[in-house]
Amino acid sequence: MKNIKVDRFLKKYDKMLPVYKEMVEVIQEIFENEIENKNYRLQSTNFRIKTKGSLSKKIHDKGRKYQRLSDITDVIGFRVVTFMEDQVDITAEKIKDFFVIDEKNTIDKRKAIDPRSFGYMSLHYVVSFPLEEKYKNFRGIRFEIQIRSLLQHTWATIEHDLGYKSSVGIPDELIRSFSRVASLLELADKEFVNIKQDLIRYEEKVHDSIKMGGNMPSDSPLNNITIRYFMENNIILKNLFRDILKELNLKEETREEAPVEIIRLLNYFKLKKTGDLETILQTKKKEIIFVFGKLVLETGEYTMEKRGVFYSMAYVLLGGEPLSEKLKFLEMFKILTDDERKGMAEMMEKYHLEYKKKSKKPTKYSLKNIIFRTKKGTK
Repeated sequence: MKNIKVDRFLKKYDKMLPVYKEMVEVIQEIFENEIENKNYRLQSTNFRIKTKGSLSKKIHDKGRKYQRLSDITDVIGFRVVTFMEDQVDITAEKIKDFFVIDEKNTIDKRKAIDPRSFGYMSLHYVVSFPLEEKYKNFRGIRFEIQIRSLLQHTWATIEHDLGYKSSVGIPDELIRSFSRVASLLELADKEFVNIKQDLIRYEEKVHDSIKMGGNMPSDSPLNNITIRYFMENNIILKNLFRDILKELNLKEETREEAPVEIIRLLNYFKLKKTGDLETILQTKKKEIIFVFGKLVLETGEYTMEKRGVFYSMAYVLLGGEPLSEKLKFLEMFKILTDDERKGMAEMMEKYHLEYKKKSKKPTKYSLKNIIFRTKKGTK
């Protein structure tokens, strides 16, 4: 092939480069605003614009296929990585809803792969912008979107790094090793999807149980799913939170709860069942309110969010423990600075003793008690 054709393509490339860069920015915005949302997140999106060197090599190698620069469909390439395998098709549908798909040049390598072997799999779309006025600068320009799961991406990256495809005469045992690793990653991909589906079914079961009975059974395990429902629906927690707000004249602060953080806290105290947590909240209710009241006076904070109940409960449970245990807890949960933690630990001890003294009932002496003590003293 004559160099004049390469020169012609490269001159066109130089002219189009600002348009390609603008396209990339618009595509990124579309992914952020149209493809992704708060309920559907992608693991990553990356793009590349072919370099002049890469483009020149492609024209040299496959120049007979191309009459103009626009015939090359991967000058701009986007790689979309999903967290799990089942999200590849979901992302693909979202892309099809927005972009115009070039079916002739689109390849689903997941279907093309030999069913008796294992290896790189992904979905390759060749697409263009819809015929809308705001995209008029991009008309006639196609680009490639590769969609694959994180584990598929891992396989492809390692395979590329090892130079597997470009090597010649690889021994059979090494080919088998590649296939074994690829099969394990494929199996892991499918198992993660199964685990996710099991978690969804479990959450639905918990939700249905609450709808039927109000509260979860006392033997329900405490985990990231059940604690969210516990915090939203448990009557004992609701009443305690309401009483704290009322008795201390506090305003409720609302923000999205952090179930992982609360579960870590409950695990620290080896609370595994909802019934165990309910028992603590009931039996320690007065002391929890007392301690939170002391914290309000110390900090001057007059707002409270629901997770504050669990931290007050923690301070109550640690009240009679050694100073080292209090410091361990404060450090583990990154409460205050290193310099402030000792003071906080000492305050927890102080609150514990104050409540103990406050709640201690005065001894009532009956005539019988006095006689018994007198007899005991004369022996």
